[in-house]
Amino acid sequence: MKAGHVVQVSSYYPPHLGGQENAVHDLAQQLANGGYRVDVLASTEGGGESGKKMEKGIRVHRLRGFVFGHAPIMPWFVPALFRTASAKSIVHVHIGQAFTPEMVWLTAKLRGFKYIAQLHIDFEPSGPAGIFLPLYKRLLLKHALRSASAIIVLNKKTQQMVRTAYGYKGPVELLNNGLDDTYFTLKHRSFTTKPPKVLRLLFVGRLSKQKNLPALLDALKQTRRDVQLDIIGEGDEREVVQKIIQKYGLTNVTLHGRLPREKTAELYKTHDALIMPSLYEAQPLVLLEALAAKIPIIGTNVIGVVDHIKDVGIVVEPTADGLTEGIERYFTEYGLLSEMVHRGYQQAEKLRWPHTLKKYEALYEEVLGN
Repeated sequence: MKAGHVVQVSSYYPPHLGGQENAVHDLAQQLANGGYRVDVLASTEGGGESGKKMEKGIRVHRLRGFVFGHAPIMPWFVPALFRTASAKSIVHVHIGQAFTPEMVWLTAKLRGFKYIAQLHIDFEPSGPAGIFLPLYKRLLLKHALRSASAIIVLNKKTQQMVRTAYGYKGPVELLNNGLDDTYFTLKHRSFTTKPPKVLRLLFVGRLSKQKNLPALLDALKQTRRDVQLDIIGEGDEREVVQKIIQKYGLTNVTLHGRLPREKTAELYKTHDALIMPSLYEAQPLVLLEALAAKIPIIGTNVIGVVDHIKDVGIVVEPTADGLTEGIERYFTEYGLLSEMVHRGYQQAEKLRWPHTLKKYEALYEEVLGN
C-alpha cells in the first residue's frame, strides 16, 4: 500500500491539546512524510477554522459541530467522509469519544471501504451524559468495533477487554504511540550529588477525574518537603482543582492552563520530575515523551502507567498517601534516579517513529490485502 491513501478520523485534532490528538497528528505526519496521501477528518472544537486546509503535506478537514457528553457531534461528518474515502482507502478511526466510531461504521457500509479502529481508551462515564454510556457501548460502539477489519489497542488489558466485553473476533494489534526525535534531544539538567532543595514537579494532562488531581493536592498538603507543582492542562475538573488549592492555601501550585506542545516540551528540561497520579490510562504520550527526555517520573501503579515505568520510575499507589510517599522517595532514592532515567531512555528508543511506523504500515497492508 506504499504511497496509498489513509484517512485518519479523530474527534479532536491540534491545535486542540491532548495526548490522543497529538498521537493522531504525529502518525498522520509520519505517513505523509513517507509518501502516503493523508486526509484527517476532525471537528473545529479546540481550535482551527472549518473547511479544508493543507498542513505540512496533510489535508485536514475540520467540521463544525457541537459538543454533547464530551463528544463533538458533526452534522456533516458522513457526507465529508463519503467524499473523502473510497474502497481503495484505509480509514483509521481513533476512538476516545462517541459519535465518530458509529459514523465511520455507517459510512463504511454505504461507501464500501475497510476501516481500522484504534481504541485509545475504553472511556468511562463522566458528566450528566455519562448515564447513557453503557447503553451507547452496547447498542453502537459494540457494532462499530465488531465491523472493523482490525482493532489497535495500547495495552494488554484493553486487548483482552475487546475480546470479552465487545466480542470482537478479528485481529487485535497491540501497538505503541510513536516518539518524535525532538524529545530525545532535550537536555534535562544534570543530576547533582544532592537532591534539590525545592522539588519542581510537572503535571501535564486533562483536568479530569481520571487524572486524580485531588489526591495529588492532598499529597502536597501532607508532605513536609518543599515542593513546587506546575499543572499544564484544562478540563472539567478545573474548578474542583482551584477550590482545593484555595481551601488548602497551596501557594506552591500554579495552574497554567493549556500550553503549546513546544512550550510543554521545554518544561521537561527545567523540572525535577514528571508526576502522573492517574487512576487509569491507556498509554499516555506525555509519559513516553518524559522517558525520552530523561526526566524522572513518579507514577501510579495502574495499567497504562506502571507498564512503562516499572524499574525506570518511582511507582506508588494512586492515593494521597501513596503520592506523598512518592515525593519522599524522590529524595531518599535520589542516587538511583540517574540510572533509572537512563534505562527509561533506552526503553523509549524502541518507540522512535521509524520503528513504530513500520508496524502501522504492515497492518494497513494486511487489511487492504484481505
